[in-house]
Amino acid sequence: MSEPLVIAPSGDIDLGSVAGFQEWLDDAIDGSDEGVIIDLTEVSFIDSTGLRVLVDLNRRLSSEERELAVVAPRGTTAAEVLTLTGLRRGLNVYESARHAREDG
Repeated sequence: MSEPLVIAPSGDIDLGSVAGFQEWLDDAIDGSDEGVIIDLTEVSFIDSTGLRVLVDLNRRLSSEERELAVVAPRGTTAAEVLTLTGLRRGLNVYESARHAREDG
């Protein structure tokens, strides 16, 4: 990824906040042709609705020949949830935004 868009939500991404998260993502990536890094380092909780947004975004970007990188450092809630759900195997997950940039 060259000069990817970095989006770093914080707090909870759940049923109550997912619509705002989705809108924020759509606004940020519309009109861009760059890859996207979603940095989940400061996310304290993410449920299935938040995970669905990530999976859908990955599909969307892939169809546009763009890349999605997800930052979820070991020990964070996001890292644990991605591992438990098996999504770590389906998404490009990195320890830091720096690692995501270097790999992309």
